[in-house]
Amino acid sequence: MFDPTNQYRCTIIRGKTQSEMEDLLPAYANMVHNNCPCTKAEFDTRCCRKLSLLLFQTSDFDSLPDNNKKTVRNHLTEIAGSLLGLYFEDTEGYVHESQSCAFLLEKNDFPAFFRNLCLHFQFPNGTQKIQTVIERVEKGIRLKPLCYIIALLDYASRQEKNILLSKQEIGYYVLNALEVLQGKISCQEVYNKILDDRSDKVVHHRLSGSYDWQHIKEQLNLLDLADLTKSDAEYIWLNKTQDKAIRLFIKELQEPFFEVGSFDLTTRKGKTEFYSAWGEYYGRLNSELAAIETSFTSQEDTKPIRQRGAVGLTTSELGDKGEALVYRLEYERIKAYKERLVNKVLLLGKTKGLGYDISSLEGDENPSRPEFARYIEVKSTTRISEPSFDAIWSDSLNLTSKEWVAAEQYGAYYNIYRVYFTRTKTIVVRIQNPFELAQTEQIEVFPTIYQMNFGANVITKRYEEDCI
Repeated sequence: MFDPTNQYRCTIIRGKTQSEMEDLLPAYANMVHNNCPCTKAEFDTRCCRKLSLLLFQTSDFDSLPDNNKKTVRNHLTEIAGSLLGLYFEDTEGYVHESQSCAFLLEKNDFPAFFRNLCLHFQFPNGTQKIQTVIERVEKGIRLKPLCYIIALLDYASRQEKNILLSKQEIGYYVLNALEVLQGKISCQEVYNKILDDRSDKVVHHRLSGSYDWQHIKEQLNLLDLADLTKSDAEYIWLNKTQDKAIRLFIKELQEPFFEVGSFDLTTRKGKTEFYSAWGEYYGRLNSELAAIETSFTSQEDTKPIRQRGAVGLTTSELGDKGEALVYRLEYERIKAYKERLVNKVLLLGKTKGLGYDISSLEGDENPSRPEFARYIEVKSTTRISEPSFDAIWSDSLNLTSKEWVAAEQYGAYYNIYRVYFTRTKTIVVRIQNPFELAQTEQIEVFPTIYQMNFGANVITKRYEEDCI
């Protein structure tokens, strides 16, 4: 018989609020991407400078008060590294960008990044001190808790009564229940126990305060950032528009586990190998899951969780959606200014080699040159929360060489329209004259692809093999 009163806390690293997590994610990812691979010492020095500038407006990390230094290190090691898995350290002391970090920067799909993270998260893991890891191994802890929650919510949604489960119940009967954390109890047993206790009016799962509740809140927040669940103040339910991902999460419960017990955690060598292997595993990309991209629908978010499915947008379709939105906004702007000029607003995203997606006019926003052309490159991304646009908020996007040449060529008439598709609204921001902004160091631009041309004169060795 399942006994949920046998409680055990499996804590995780404390993150930030949803908005803060997503606001800082591009900064973390670019910091890692631009500095890896390198030695651990080099990585720490460079990244602490970068984070000091972002968080405290100074790159002189050494001059910061001790509390501020601690905050910077927490952002780097605890959040960017251990919690988000954006980088890992190998056994030789070199730091590498994770596959999931590279995926995030390429796709700009925040929920897809968090789905990959949630899929790999397990107890025990390499985000804790070694004493905690050893204790959890000795306790027989063995569970992918976020996959389990998805499986439980799915099971509940398929029952005839379609009963919603509360966050408190998830915390008490799953995330704090020792037998569940040991992988001994099925979703059906947990569900039946919850219903039995409800029927018997047994209420012993009221968790409150940071000690009891924080680690549960953090895990549920990750599922929400992954766009796998939705919730209100009391209940949590599946986002059925992510049905393909939900099936993968349920399947993952049966997949091979990252075997912490296969490492000798009592030796320095064993500990080094464990943390390195965990970091690489945690940040790896599940290709099947990565193919499922995020698409927010306009359907009403109602608690009866039987919602129609929705097909995720491909990267190309996401770009097309953003371009169509900006084209409509520009068309309406020019039409309101002078209707006869609307034929000058052109959607050119499918035309290769231009370096921009939309040709428009300055119109009402530049009265001195209203009929001068405006060249617009549209960059779209998806995230759960709305960007805060506060002092520490930052973002990144990728430009092709053609786009950067166009930015230099057209100067003040070249604009990047950044489109944010979120759960609650769509936001478009305009960045004018990015080339000048880069020259005046108001934005950072890094070359990320280098073309190498070579001839026979530089070849030092040649290998040939006959085809069979």
